[in-house]
Amino acid sequence: MQTRNIFKGLALAGILSIFLSGCAYRADLHQGNYVDQELVNSLNYGMTHEQVRYLLGTPMLTDPFDKSRWYYSTLDRKGWSDPVIKNLILRFEGESLVEISGDFQKSAEFNENTSGAADSTVDYNLPVEENHNNKDAAAPLKDVENSQNSNKQ
Repeated sequence: MQTRNIFKGLALAGILSIFLSGCAYRADLHQGNYVDQELVNSLNYGMTHEQVRYLLGTPMLTDPFDKSRWYYSTLDRKGWSDPVIKNLILRFEGESLVEISGDFQKSAEFNENTSGAADSTVDYNLPVEENHNNKDAAAPLKDVENSQNSNKQ
């Protein structure tokens, strides 16, 4: 009788462990570039590499043999659901963006700007880098050096 109770207890513990092990929490997972439709809509025909990188960040992959294609990839998994993988492929001709493909919809404005957009100047309000190679920037240093040399004489 006592062995029968022991077997019942072990069976109950085994069944409970099977059911309770499936109740684990799984954190959301976001990997790759953060790209959404709103960012893709802000891309315009004729944008430069620098402007695209400012909007979307560094591409996940650039082909070492074909620098004209940039690949942005994102993986999004919420809990125990299947992951959603989306890709965005950008193609450049020279310094200008000419094509968008992948899992995102191309905006209507992108196609409207294809005629001569590379020649027009569009202000995307990008931050301006300081030019450290400017000759005028080195002028104060030369003045300091000249004043130090005159003090030595």
